[in-house]
Amino acid sequence: MDAIPNGNAEQKFQEMMTKLLTTPAWTEKQQIELEMARDISVEMLRIAELMRDGAVDMETCLTMLKYAKVLDFVMTTLASRRDIKPQTLRVIFKLAGLKVDEEYPG
Repeated sequence: MDAIPNGNAEQKFQEMMTKLLTTPAWTEKQQIELEMARDISVEMLRIAELMRDGAVDMETCLTMLKYAKVLDFVMTTLASRRDIKPQTLRVIFKLAGLKVDEEYPG
């Protein structure tokens, strides 16, 4: 390790920290996707509370799994800053039995 500070390394570190700490600017479409993901998580919480209270059957477990898969897809895609094609998201939501926000494009 160098005993003398390297200004270039310090600058790169500061740039990296700034990039990590900068709040991403979400598009309107991404905001709607984020809201739909939050709605899924609220529904998952409701189902989890029902399961905790003893209403555990195969259908409930499979519903929870479907919702978890959709939530994972949306959040992973948003986190990686990739674009979700509206038709793809609509098909995934339909297969999972979820409602798509009316304001969502496509």
